[in-house]
Amino acid sequence: MTHPNQPEYFTISSVCPHDGATTVIGIFEDMNAVTYRLKRMYTCCGDEYKVECHHLSTAEDEALAYNEQQTNRVKYQKENKVKEELYAKYTKEKEEKE
Repeated sequence: MTHPNQPEYFTISSVCPHDGATTVIGIFEDMNAVTYRLKRMYTCCGDEYKVECHHLSTAEDEALAYNEQQTNRVKYQKENKVKEELYAKYTKEKEEKE
């Protein structure tokens, strides 16, 4: 998945066959670099490697996303509170009619 204005970096991790622990082999700027590193590595049958894509984010981008998230949470809490109050009122009126 691509993110606008965020560079992608790739990592290669080796996976230990005994306990599943991972060790990062390197960080690479593109898939060409990943494939060349994999070609350079001495591997045996059963070796497992994991290639992952990461997006580099800035503090400014994360601060904007955090503020938007907090705003949305407050908005949701207010809407939910109104719904709960209306539902409580509805159930109270329904019980009084019965």
